[in-house]
Amino acid sequence: MNKKIICSILSACTVLSMTACASANAGGAAGAPDKEKAASDISDSIVGGVTPGISDVTIAQPGEDFSFEGTYYSDRCHITFSKGTDKTVNVKIGWASRYNESLEWTMSGEYDSESYCIQYENCVKKNVIYKAENEVDKEETLYTDGTGTFLFSLSGDSVTWTDKKEDVAQGRIFALYKESDGNTATQFGTGDEEYYRGFSAMDKTSIEETADKIRKAYLAEDWDSLKGFVIYPVTINGATVENEETFIKYMKDKKVSSDSRKAMEEENCHDMFYNGQGLCMGSGQVWLLDPSYMTDETPVIKIKTIQGLE
Repeated sequence: MNKKIICSILSACTVLSMTACASANAGGAAGAPDKEKAASDISDSIVGGVTPGISDVTIAQPGEDFSFEGTYYSDRCHITFSKGTDKTVNVKIGWASRYNESLEWTMSGEYDSESYCIQYENCVKKNVIYKAENEVDKEETLYTDGTGTFLFSLSGDSVTWTDKKEDVAQGRIFALYKESDGNTATQFGTGDEEYYRGFSAMDKTSIEETADKIRKAYLAEDWDSLKGFVIYPVTINGATVENEETFIKYMKDKKVSSDSRKAMEEENCHDMFYNGQGLCMGSGQVWLLDPSYMTDETPVIKIKTIQGLE
């Protein structure tokens, strides 16, 4: 299906969900909407009722149990929904800020099947620093009284997070990750050519192709190939490795952890997150930098940090 049509469908689904949510919150929620009418309304709002592939949209029916379990992504932020007890849904949000540091939110709430909403009033926000894979070094609780909502599209393919405590999400829409999406769907270099200008003067296609080579070597545990991308000293699982000879010895028999493998398999190397610390791959498994940035030297992408090994 054409990407513009898909985006239009998701947007229309979200609008319909918001209407339902507003109605429920006002105490006037009606019965379950007719699925065919909802699909027709979406179709009419896009291209006059003639939308190829509109039958691909699966609309969850009000009255059903929560069926949107999974992880939804937007840049380096992800939201994971899982069923709790009774009607409760547990939610965990992670937002990487550095290779070993992230903001994390945990909350829970009941799913309202009439409005496709989860409302919460018990959010705990923490800043967490890790010293190794899944090993917490320091954590600071920032607040324990966060409130907000999650609003699902009718298809369940996207969710909008409204954070009433700080508005950190700013209406951000998160898309559901699907195994069938794969990494081959992305054409490197597409989109805004200036996207990485705050990171490197290298062209967008070359940056993303280089990142994909690094991703493949990491997943294959091909450390001999990976060594050519490393700048020394390099940080590996929190340890400092000073040169290539030490790198080869250190990486012998190292394996990628299951969590890190999943994160790097999901990395599509397109419009990757970066900040003053560098460019992040996966959920922080690899951080890249361009040591030539803001100089007259030829741009080059190097690995400064490798995480997620065991």
